[in-house]
Amino acid sequence: MSVKRQKRLSWILVSVLVLTVMAACNNSNEEGKEKATEADKAGEINLKFIWWGKEQRKEDTLKVIELYKKDHPNVNIETEDFGGTNDVSTQLAMETADQNTADIIQGDYGFIFNYINRDLIEPLGPHIENKNLSIADVSPATLAPGMKDNELYAVSIGINSEALLYDPAFFEKVGVEVPAMDYTLDDLYKTLVQLKEAVNEPDFYPLGNMFDVSYYLRAKGVSMYNAEGTGLGYKDDKYLEEYLVLYKKWVDEGLISSGSTKRAGNDADHPLITGKAALYSVSSNASTLLSKIAGRTLQLLPLPEVTKGIEGKFIKPSMFLAVSSYSKHPEEAAKFIDFFINSKEANDILNGERGVPVSGVIAKRLSDKLDEAGKQQYELLDYLSTHSAPIDPPAPSSSIVVNNAYQLILKRVMSGSTAPAKAAQDYRTEAEGILQGKKGAESK
Repeated sequence: MSVKRQKRLSWILVSVLVLTVMAACNNSNEEGKEKATEADKAGEINLKFIWWGKEQRKEDTLKVIELYKKDHPNVNIETEDFGGTNDVSTQLAMETADQNTADIIQGDYGFIFNYINRDLIEPLGPHIENKNLSIADVSPATLAPGMKDNELYAVSIGINSEALLYDPAFFEKVGVEVPAMDYTLDDLYKTLVQLKEAVNEPDFYPLGNMFDVSYYLRAKGVSMYNAEGTGLGYKDDKYLEEYLVLYKKWVDEGLISSGSTKRAGNDADHPLITGKAALYSVSSNASTLLSKIAGRTLQLLPLPEVTKGIEGKFIKPSMFLAVSSYSKHPEEAAKFIDFFINSKEANDILNGERGVPVSGVIAKRLSDKLDEAGKQQYELLDYLSTHSAPIDPPAPSSSIVVNNAYQLILKRVMSGSTAPAKAAQDYRTEAEGILQGKKGAESK
C-alpha cells in the first residue's frame, strides 16, 4: 500500500471513529453531568465557551464576556478559541467522547445538527418560556435553520451569504468594469479574461478561489445530498462533470490557481489585499474585517447566475450559539446567548463581524452607524432577500468523509490524471458508498 493511500485510509478511519464516538454518547448525557464543584456551591458559576475566529473576533468576544460579567460577577466564562470550523468540530468530538463538552457552543450549519440529532444539544424552548432567552426580535425565518421537529436548539447569531469580494479601486486602476449585481456565469468569465489581459503578472489570478461545487449544483436545480442524507442529490453525473470542466478550463487559462481549493485567512496576506487576485469567494461577513485590514472599502457581489430561471443564491446562518446537554448551568448559558444577540452594548462591540445580527432591533441600530465598508453585507443581504432560494438541509454527518473523497478527485482533475467525466462517476461511487455505510468506500 502506498504512503498516500495509507494517509487517505487513515483520514477516513479517523473521521468514522469520531462519528462513532459521538453516536456512542447519544444516550449518556445525564450520566455525563458531574456533581457541582465547591465553586458552584459557593455561588460561582463556571461556563466554557468554544468558538472560532481570528484576532479581531477574539478581542471583541473577550470584551463582550467582560461586559457580561459586570452584571453577573459570579459567572466565570472560560473560552476555547480556534482558527476555523474544522478545528472546533474536531475539538467538540473529542470533548464529547470525554463527556466534557463546552457549555456554550458556537456551531456551524455544517456540523451543529450532528450534535442536535444525537441529543447532545439542550432544547431552548424551556429557556425561552422562563425568559432566560428572548427571541422576540428575531424573525421565524431566521430561527428556522436551528430548529428540529418544531423545537429550537440553536440560535443563529448572524446571517450571511456566499459572495465574491472585490476591491473597486483595483478594478478602476486596471480599467475593467465590475459586473452588475444580476450578472451571469458568462459575464464572470468575460470579466476574468479582461482582468488577466490587463494584469500580465505570473502570480496574479483574477479569481482567487473557485465558488463551491454545492453552489453550482444548486444553481442547476439539484443539490449535493438528498434530503435523507443517504445519497447524492442529483441523478445525472453531467452536473458535476460540467463544474469540473469549467474549473479545469479556468485553471488552464490562468484565471484561477490550481492550488486554490482552500480559502485564505482573513489577514494582511489575503490575495485581495496583496493584489494577487481581483475577486475572491468569501462568506459575506468577512468583508468588514478585510476592509479594515486593507484600509479601504472592499465590496461584495452575489455569486453569478448559472442557469437562467434557476436561483442558486441563498442566505444562511453565519453561525449558531447552542447549549450543550452536558452543561451543569444551562440556564446561565442561555442567559449569555440572550446577551450576545440582544444586548445593544455587546453588539456595539461585535459590530456585525459574525454576520448581520439576527435581532431586527440590533441590525437597525448597527446599520444606522456603519461606514461604507460595514454597509456592504447589509446591502448584499437586502438584495438577496428577493434574489435567493431557501438553504439546503444540513449535510449528513458523514459529509466530512465525502468531502475528503471529493477533494482527492478534484486534485486528480486539476493534475490532468483523471478526465472530468470519469471523475464525476468515481465520485458518485465513493460518495454514495460512504453515505450508505458500505465498507471499502474510499479513494483508490
